[in-house]
Amino acid sequence: PATRRPKDPVTIFYLTTEFPWPAHSGGRVHSLAQLRLLASLPEVAAGGITLLSLSEVRVSPAEVEALSRELPGVQVLPPVSHPIHMLKQPHRLARAAWLRLTRGVPYLAGKWDGDAIRHALRRQLTFGTPIIDVVYIDHLGMARYLPEIRRLCPRARVVLEEHNVESDLFLHFADRQRWWPLRMLAQAEWRRARDFEADTLRRADAVVAISADDAAALSRLAGISPVVVPQVVTFTPQDRPQPPGPPRLCYVGNLTWHPNVQGLDWFFTQVWPLLRARLPEAVLTIAGSGLPTTAEGRPVVPPRWLVPGVEVIGFLPELEPLYQRSLAMIVPILSGSGIRIKLLEALRAGMPVVTTPAGAAGLPLRGEHEVLIESAPEAFAAAAVRLCRDSALRERLRQAGYQYLSGHHSLAAAQNAMRRALADAAGRFPLPIARPQR
Repeated sequence: PATRRPKDPVTIFYLTTEFPWPAHSGGRVHSLAQLRLLASLPEVAAGGITLLSLSEVRVSPAEVEALSRELPGVQVLPPVSHPIHMLKQPHRLARAAWLRLTRGVPYLAGKWDGDAIRHALRRQLTFGTPIIDVVYIDHLGMARYLPEIRRLCPRARVVLEEHNVESDLFLHFADRQRWWPLRMLAQAEWRRARDFEADTLRRADAVVAISADDAAALSRLAGISPVVVPQVVTFTPQDRPQPPGPPRLCYVGNLTWHPNVQGLDWFFTQVWPLLRARLPEAVLTIAGSGLPTTAEGRPVVPPRWLVPGVEVIGFLPELEPLYQRSLAMIVPILSGSGIRIKLLEALRAGMPVVTTPAGAAGLPLRGEHEVLIESAPEAFAAAAVRLCRDSALRERLRQAGYQYLSGHHSLAAAQNAMRRALADAAGRFPLPIARPQR
């Protein structure tokens, strides 16, 4: 049969774990950026993208329309109802446990198992239009449906994007356990998750990694060669004059994700007292999603974060006012893989940053050049104080951050990498196939 040329129209079906609007978490920000990247390719724009996502809360038609406006050329389907936080629906947790015990399905895949999702996939991949050339699976958990995808679209190219080395999260969880039965159970789950991840990586036609570090880890795990597709970060250079009032730092992130919680706990117990001893008037504002709220809408703050000089304001739909009244951002991260989307967003906004080695992991950032990187509590506190007091340092980091984004996170670099993921070894896209008959 005749082969397709690289610039022929390509039709993509994009499957992801969470409706990516509004983009108020790192995962949503990244998924939205990848959808924009795919839509920016002329060959994909000519073919089109269909987005199927999940949501545990009701998504209104207005929100679907808002995302459609954000993504011209993307057909945004109403999301399938499915729990993301399993503890909110214990019967779903029981189903995941049953799949683990009876079929060996690891939790990271079983938690996404659902009949409604299968029905939506069958409807779209069997009878939807147009014919699908590429199925793009965003997040390892959605590879639970890889057998159905292969059966419904046997000639489509399957691309899997990993936001982290997912099985490593269970290894880190196991390492944190002090009660030996729970530690042994977590280690068994890690081994099952690792096997599932390695097998799935090998079964995909291409794997997209979010960083070079993750690509190397995935290669060691499964013997594959992932394509590193950098996060596209567009920016307009900002002037950040010193705001009035006390020296203010800020933090932005999901306030229930374990690496974020762990990092903030470390910061408050070991860094913040040292920082306030050096700079007693310093203030820290914490913004982010995930915390439960009172009947009045105020976030319920963990007691260990209720310390002098700290205010927790919860979710903010717009971060620029917070940036305008802050001198710098802290990113205290002690574990995890992937990249810190919050760090890239801070550089985009022209915010000077102090972070940890784990916070900068996966990104070729240089300490004292684009960001300040410290691991010891005393050094982290001293770096934050420097940012509060030294306007020349803040401006130097801001300009170096913009240069870094231009060199490593440009649209052109990401487009070239994404084309490698979409193309087969011969540089061609897969042939379209006849859709199964009703």
